Amino acid sequence: MGLDRIYFKNNPWPEGHPVKEFNWLASVRDGFVWFDFHLETKDYYSERDIEDEEDTEYPSDWAAPIVWGNYHACTLSTNYWHEGGFKVCALSDYSPEFLDGLELEVDPNPENIEDWDDLAFHIYLLGHDSAAKHTIKFERIDESLNFKITWVGKIAQAYVGDYEYKHDFNVIIKNVLFPDANKQV
Repeated sequence: MGLDRIYFKNNPWPEGHPVKEFNWLASVRDGFVWFDFHLETKDYYSERDIEDEEDTEYPSDWAAPIVWGNYHACTLSTNYWHEGGFKVCALSDYSPEFLDGLELEVDPNPENIEDWDDLAFHIYLLGHDSAAKHTIKFERIDESLNFKITWVGKIAQAYVGDYEYKHDFNVIIKNVLFPDANKQV
């Protein structure tokens, strides 16, 4: 079905970056199903290297290929650096039919969170930045247990002291297996 991809709007690679690894886990906490996502990209320049002239002026680090090259790849995860995740539904509601077409918002108002460690997702992009304002949509593929996941969100370049969520990303995962919450601890 093609490569799963992540796109960072206005970065040097408008064609996006291939996803090297994506894990979708479900667990039960106090009678509710929680999801964990873990995504890693291939190196930013894995499909196309960009020769960067030394005297080229870019409007920001976000637009500079050399900056992206310095950080190599992205990790966007709820469970890589800390225990996180996001609540989905009551265990009694959890099924592929329930999830089909479901759209979840995760951390829609990060300005209301006192500690950034309380955000569901953490990201290593151009350093340890911040990701929030996620919208995640699940679409069942035919009558199978496989889903397409479409995920959009915002990034703040916290690593360089910019805490405004002004950079957009979107992810398309084309075919991933529905996780069985009953098997999780």
